[in-house]
Parts: sequence; C-alpha cells; structure tokens
Amino acid sequence: MQVKLFTRILKPKFSFWMKPLEKLDCGLETDINHWLASNPSIDVISIKQSQSGGSWIPSTVVVSVWYQINTDD
Repeated sequence: MQVKLFTRILKPKFSFWMKPLEKLDCGLETDINHWLASNPSIDVISIKQSQSGGSWIPSTVVVSVWYQINTDD
C-alpha cells in the first residue's frame, strides 16, 4: 500500500466586498482530481483529511489518499 499526500494552506483571496475570488479549497480538489485522472491503474483504499490552524493563522489542510496499484491491467 502507498500513500499520496496533498497539502494546502487555506488563504483565500477576497474581493473588496469580502466575497471569495477563488474556491475556498485553494485548488486542492482540482489537484486531487487531476492526480486521480492521471493514475487510472490505482485502487483507492482510503481517503483521510485533517486540518490544523484557524483563528489566528491560516488553516492547513492535509488529504492523504491510501492506494495500491492495480496489477490486473
């Protein structure tokens, strides 16, 4: 079994009216989907997420994708 880690510090950019200019995940979902699409021969076993920080510092999100390579292809 192998693991791929995705990490992002969540510092969304806001407009003058405090509306987010970008997705609140700061591109994390796009990165994960791109990696999954470019690795079609893997079997995802588990996905875990953790987050730290918050009130005074930006939050840091870590997503771990536990997978194994499918040898049936």
